[in-house]
Amino acid sequence: MVDAFILVMLVFLWFWDYPVDHPVRRLIHVPSLPLAWLGLWHSWAMFAPEPIHVNRRLHAVLTLADGSQQLWCPLAPHLSTRLQNTLYARSFKFESSLFGAGMQPAWQSLCEFLVRQAGSNGHHVREVALIRESRRVNSWECPSIYSDPVRETFYRFSPALPTAELTC
Repeated sequence: MVDAFILVMLVFLWFWDYPVDHPVRRLIHVPSLPLAWLGLWHSWAMFAPEPIHVNRRLHAVLTLADGSQQLWCPLAPHLSTRLQNTLYARSFKFESSLFGAGMQPAWQSLCEFLVRQAGSNGHHVREVALIRESRRVNSWECPSIYSDPVRETFYRFSPALPTAELTC
């Protein structure tokens, strides 16, 4: 039984890096959803002859009802405790998952979470903008580790106004 499980896992992981529109990848799409949502996905791209050299981070800008803006950032690296560093690693995998193909439904859920979080602090949010910040990782010969950041707004969300705030 253990051998069958190992065989199924190896086949599953082998098909994981196929293109999203490939028939074999579509076959494992449904079983892979919980892994993607939990941040347990993996990528073999780091073993490629030309690995990915881009560092991506997620930010959100919340525009409040009074016109002011608040910047939301997930956990930061190099936190004080081992538990916080472990949570950062999970958070970073979650961020990376959001940039993947087919993750658009999660964007609205994240925005709704941010609106609820701001609401619990007494703020009324007018708009949430999700921003992808990308920085190329320079070669080891460069004095700077990263290039200048490039910020791209990839999703905008406007929550529905509560009934009490609707005007006729």
